[in-house]
Formats: sequence, C-alpha cells, structure tokens
Amino acid sequence: MRMSLRCKVQIGIDGLSEHEAGAIKKALEPDNVKMPEDMQVIVMTDCADDTHKDRLTLEFIGRDSGREENNRHGIGHLVGTVDEVLEHVQVALKVIRQC
Repeated sequence: MRMSLRCKVQIGIDGLSEHEAGAIKKALEPDNVKMPEDMQVIVMTDCADDTHKDRLTLEFIGRDSGREENNRHGIGHLVGTVDEVLEHVQVALKVIRQC
C-alpha cells in the first residue's frame, strides 16, 4: 500500500507596493487556469494582519498519490513550477517598474 504525499511551499515577496503586488497577481492568474488536479498555485496580496501589507504571497501545493501513472505533475514537478512562477514574477516586476 502506497501513501499519498502532499507538499506545500509558501514564498513571501516583501517590499512591493500595493499596485505592484496586484499587477503581479493579475499577471500570474492566466497561468493558473489549466493546472493539473494534483498541483495548485495560490497567489495572495492580502494578509490577515497588517504586518505584511507590502507582501505578495505565493503558495504552491503538490500532491503525489503514490501511483506513477497519476503523478505526471505531482511533487516531482513542484520545484520546476516554483522556479517558473518566480521567473514570471521577476519579468512582471521589471515591466511594472519601467512604466
């Protein structure tokens, strides 16, 4: 019997203006439309408290059911997804700051 694994990675990007964080969130949303069912990316620009008003939070969740045929995009691909999304954030921020 194989166990199902779940991995969650949360990255906070500080020092953004409200405008920058909102624009980056909007830029990332189209990429998250056709995510595999065993992977999820959540982008948040608001926090429960006011200590991180200038933070963009990216949350990545990968699931591995233990069955190879069902895990084409599971935990093993989570690192690549994190890397790709951070590259998109960097490009978006460069464009936003040039305007």
